[in-house]
Amino acid sequence: MDYKPLHLDQQLCFRLYRASRMMTRLYKPLLDELNLTYPQYLAMLVLWEHEKIGFRDLGKLLQLKTGTLTPIIQRLEKIGYVAKEKDPDDDRKAYVLLTEKGREIFPEAKEIPNKLAKAMNLTHQEYLEYVEGLDKMTKSLMDAKF
Repeated sequence: MDYKPLHLDQQLCFRLYRASRMMTRLYKPLLDELNLTYPQYLAMLVLWEHEKIGFRDLGKLLQLKTGTLTPIIQRLEKIGYVAKEKDPDDDRKAYVLLTEKGREIFPEAKEIPNKLAKAMNLTHQEYLEYVEGLDKMTKSLMDAKF
């Protein structure tokens, strides 16, 4: 392959963008069954793990700003998967809690990673290798400076 630095097919960023879009597209039918969007699913993953978490802490884990996270949580609250609660000692703090309805979809959601791996024809080892490679790339991106 002839290297031409400004050709689209030579760009690492485009490959990452394309893979991200394909991954989100693959998730869509599985998440539709749970009435979730992909960003809502990510929030639910945190809540299934923690049950109750500070709003700001949730934003930090998901690497989302308040303005982006707020509509995600509002929609999850509207469909009954989460509830918000003010801190009784500091009304500037808010918590997001998993509701019973949010717990009810966990068994079906738990199957999503296996369904994706199967759809992608990945072994468990290949899955772990992708995770490791993407973590390494993320660290490189975070450490990058001009």
